[in-house]
Amino acid sequence: MLMKKLRRYLGAIGLLLLMGVVTSCIKDDIATASDADAVNITVNVGSRAAEVDENNNEVLANEGIKTIRLILVQSGKVVINSKHRFTAHDGQTLLEQGIRIIGIKKAATDFYAVVNEESTGVSFDTGFAVGADFSEDKFKQTVLVADDATFPKTDISENGLPMQGKASKSENELVDNVSVEIPVERVVARIDLNLVNNTGSTLDINNINFGNFFPSQTQLGEFAPGTYAPKTFAENVEIPATAGNNTHKFTYYLYESQADAGNYTVSLNDGTEYPAVPILVDGQQVTELLRNHILSITGTVNSSGWELTCEVNPWEKEDIDLSFEDNLSYSQGNWTSGTFIEILDNNIVHLSPDKAAELTFTIQTPSGAKWRASLEGDVNAFEFEGPNEGIAGIQDENGNVPVQTIKLKVKDPEFQGRYEAQLHVFAYIGSKGYELDLTKGGNTSTGPVNYFTILQAQ
Repeated sequence: MLMKKLRRYLGAIGLLLLMGVVTSCIKDDIATASDADAVNITVNVGSRAAEVDENNNEVLANEGIKTIRLILVQSGKVVINSKHRFTAHDGQTLLEQGIRIIGIKKAATDFYAVVNEESTGVSFDTGFAVGADFSEDKFKQTVLVADDATFPKTDISENGLPMQGKASKSENELVDNVSVEIPVERVVARIDLNLVNNTGSTLDINNINFGNFFPSQTQLGEFAPGTYAPKTFAENVEIPATAGNNTHKFTYYLYESQADAGNYTVSLNDGTEYPAVPILVDGQQVTELLRNHILSITGTVNSSGWELTCEVNPWEKEDIDLSFEDNLSYSQGNWTSGTFIEILDNNIVHLSPDKAAELTFTIQTPSGAKWRASLEGDVNAFEFEGPNEGIAGIQDENGNVPVQTIKLKVKDPEFQGRYEAQLHVFAYIGSKGYELDLTKGGNTSTGPVNYFTILQAQ
């Protein structure tokens, strides 16, 4: 399946069990080791460095850590199986948590984690008791049944989302006070459906109907869908027609799906006025929605009919890990005089109704870095004139690099209302993606990323 990575930000795939601010403590009562053979370790649990994730709008409320099941295995047997419950301060999403283990036997150890096991309907206490033989296949192939208590669902406030992962340390690596980092991933996928009401009157939404791609089950660590069925979510939402207040986002969670082309559709209400529309990415029918990914759908509802714009993105931002050769450097963006009406406060660019606004910038290093631009907001009101992507070229003999150009124009010059969209520009170095702050230029080590907002208004 085509996976359009426009919203991919920084680092490695999956959540990481990283350093925590608060730690709980457990004692290994199984491994009979002398003090000389025992070590104290910390298993650090977190979604990412806090400064990255706190402002990550791809991580919603209740998508963090509520409970952690930690299973440690030595010589093929379970030596620790403990569950820990945590509460975030002030209702925020918990992104960091540490678990201190005192007096574990110094030996080669496998660490398995299940985050928010209550959301799966399965207890990983049963079947993985301390002292029992451990089977990794049995662990990963634990069946998670789709039902009213698990997924699909919209409300995850009580039990959160399931995640799982594994790390290993050799005997030589398991030294005193070592920190263990476990990569984990979400077992579910997410659908964000953002409806834009362009009907001219209040839009009542009673049902959101998806096609035959919701699976009856999955497995904790592997894909195992069982059968597929359509799914209707009952809603009771009124979307105003007022410009700037005419959108509403619906969010749904489901186990990963590989239902093939033709099954991924969505319709509204009874499907009469707004019938089933195929979900397309880059013009091709979606054939799968994998775990730890977000299907983002923007549905523009008109007075007659509706249309979709879709993309599939990794769920989370990623860590920064740059070498000198990878370092990204770029110039501030410059809007060409005479191609727009004015630039307002907060980097808002007021577009002319009858000409394309032109933004130019350069990428100094590295040569060959790819870039791509995308819009967010009233995306159906604007369009790119010419390509919205390119490749940074090699310096010429005078040390100059090629100028990159983005052109944007309004679709309906006669429109009398107000439309806004945010312009996001991303650069890709190998498998890593970075959002560029063209409002000031810089490199990958700079602070928060700002962006231009394009405006159509009379």
